[in-house]
Amino acid sequence: MENHNNNNSFYRERNQSLVVEVIEFKDEKIPIGTTDVLKQSYESQNFDECENDLLVDEAQRKGYQYEIRKKIYRWVIFCIIGVFTALVGVAIDISIQKLSDFKYTKLKEYLDWCWDEDCMYQPYLVWLAFNLIAVIPGTLLVAYIEPVAAGSGIPVVKCYLNGIKIPHIVRFRTLVVKAIGVVSSVVGGLACGKEGPMIHSGAVIAAGFSQGKSQIMRFLNLKTFSKFTDDREKRDFVAGGAAAGVAAAFGAPVGGVLFSLEEGCSYWNQGLTWRIFFASTISAFTLNACMSWYENHPGNMSYDGLLNFGGFDNLNYELPELLIFVVMGAIGGLLGAFFNFTNHKLTVFRMRYLNTTWLKV
Repeated sequence: MENHNNNNSFYRERNQSLVVEVIEFKDEKIPIGTTDVLKQSYESQNFDECENDLLVDEAQRKGYQYEIRKKIYRWVIFCIIGVFTALVGVAIDISIQKLSDFKYTKLKEYLDWCWDEDCMYQPYLVWLAFNLIAVIPGTLLVAYIEPVAAGSGIPVVKCYLNGIKIPHIVRFRTLVVKAIGVVSSVVGGLACGKEGPMIHSGAVIAAGFSQGKSQIMRFLNLKTFSKFTDDREKRDFVAGGAAAGVAAAFGAPVGGVLFSLEEGCSYWNQGLTWRIFFASTISAFTLNACMSWYENHPGNMSYDGLLNFGGFDNLNYELPELLIFVVMGAIGGLLGAFFNFTNHKLTVFRMRYLNTTWLKV
């Protein structure tokens, strides 16, 4: 009897120590400024395809027709992803055009007036005020509402596609903050573009429609898509959304597929290639059609994408010019290396010293 009591007390003390260790681990504080540790809120996703007797029996019970319907629904969801990713791109582009036109129209008025009145410093102050007013909404939304929407969005999407589940990365609120943020940044004259935000936006759209529900829009509950709620299916749709974002940004469906294949996904199959290419094509076509209609030439599919570097009248070059191209490439490489070095140092500085929300703003 005494032996039994001793054993019970031993296991009780052991369990209590384990509980204390778990609590201490959960309450552990990471020192401010630490840059080489993952966040405790990150989780891993389950991409393994479960196979057991119960699953086999369930598949046999549902029959072959169920699998056919499931494949059809996959293609339908990829089509929806392409359409809505393009529509988000259209909304972002039109918003940027309207706000930028208003900004530069007012600046031109001040320049014309100050040219005669000899007060050229005033247009500069107006330009500075316009940029600050444009940037502040996006900054506040990211800092106080959804911090995961900061940056281009490409790194977090690549993390998701490779098995790291970051909280709020594919939430509808993240999409709204991301869209407003990119409009705010571009109109404010910051050195950023639409490719990264479009990739992240496409990923959020894909994650939302593939699950058939949203935590914010609770009325949206499509039970038809409930069969795609596991991590593996959701990952494939997010890969399609990221590719659709690239296609909308550059008007290049093949480029979208190559982005997901080469840079995004570690898990791939041949069937996914065709579905992602389909979503990318739908995205590029929808954006082209909508923007052509907006530019008052509907049916004339001549809108390349959200990013346009203009045209060149003369593409011919002579042999001596190759040396100039080599020098330009070398200078570009050096400037790129300097930019990456500076960006890394600034990022570490921000992580180490700008550790409160108002300082980040």
